Amino acid sequence: MIRLWLQLVLMVCSAPALAESYFLELSEHESKAAAETQLVSWGPQSEGMRISRRYVRGSGWRYVIRYDGFTDREKAISTAAGLVRDGNVITVYEGVGYKRTVIERVGGAVEPQSTIAAAPAIASGIPSAIQILRDAVRAHGGRGGGARLLNKSNSLKFGFLSRTVVAEKEWKIRHQLYRDGDRARLEVDMLKGDGVSNTVVVGGDGKAWVATHDLVRERDLAQAAEMMARFAPETGLLSIPLGLAADIKEASEWQGLKTSGRVSYRGVPHYRVVPDRKGDGEMNPLEAALFQEETGLLVQLTWVTRGGRVTFTYDDYRAVIDDLLIPHSIRIERNGGLVEAVEITEFSVNATLPESLFSEPTKIKGRRH
Repeated sequence: MIRLWLQLVLMVCSAPALAESYFLELSEHESKAAAETQLVSWGPQSEGMRISRRYVRGSGWRYVIRYDGFTDREKAISTAAGLVRDGNVITVYEGVGYKRTVIERVGGAVEPQSTIAAAPAIASGIPSAIQILRDAVRAHGGRGGGARLLNKSNSLKFGFLSRTVVAEKEWKIRHQLYRDGDRARLEVDMLKGDGVSNTVVVGGDGKAWVATHDLVRERDLAQAAEMMARFAPETGLLSIPLGLAADIKEASEWQGLKTSGRVSYRGVPHYRVVPDRKGDGEMNPLEAALFQEETGLLVQLTWVTRGGRVTFTYDDYRAVIDDLLIPHSIRIERNGGLVEAVEITEFSVNATLPESLFSEPTKIKGRRH
């Protein structure tokens, strides 16, 4: 998927009743006002459309115009085709959350297919970018990628501690995600900052709840899924390493690259890969990527965005299941300043989870931070 690192998809862990649903993403905007203006421009066609918010790590909030409510694949695709205008691209999805799948992109220009099979090694024994990326695919879960390997697991326990800067104030937040099939539970504990601790549960009976220190109430299932998708490993914090293998094959940003050389990073040899700025490469937002020479793992990635230069650094890779390595230390910087530092405290799959985790929660106990 193009720019998977930028996609914090809003829907996750649906109940079975939503498993055959389809939805469209019509456009993405930097402000809610811009999204509202675009929504109004659809006139009577906007019935069924809504504005959905996603948080892009390192960049901030993005506002997406969605068109929900399709239960027939062909109807969703034909509706998308009828909404194409001014060369825009409409993406058709099947499913929700981390299980969603792009089934069609309608409109716009067709991106060229990857030519990953052809580039020779460059001089001085340093491999070509094609070879480095091929090794990275193997290191990050093989052809299907880490997300595919993770989706084979029956359950997941995922915990992490984040330190982030919001409006020049430091926040510290503890997160714990439990997942068992279509059911999920997210616990957010504000240790420092102005946010509110909360627990969100998506049950297996088509119900969802949110709990705080003050209340417990039912929540719209889709909205609860949107909330939790920001924290699912496949669509949130770990979307880049888990989706790297698929991105290398499909995303335009990973095409037309070259090896700029071998560099020492923290005393360890790495290969540095950059865009070839000739032709279409001039517009590539990727600035550079570092891959560890010995393992092929992605260690650092820098993008140039409207908000400045954003760098993701991944350290402390550990095997969680066969062929799946997860970085347990992540740092995100914008223009050299900290955006978020994350320590993964737990990542275990196929664990036995108690049924009580996915029933209606109680009010959060303990001290308010």
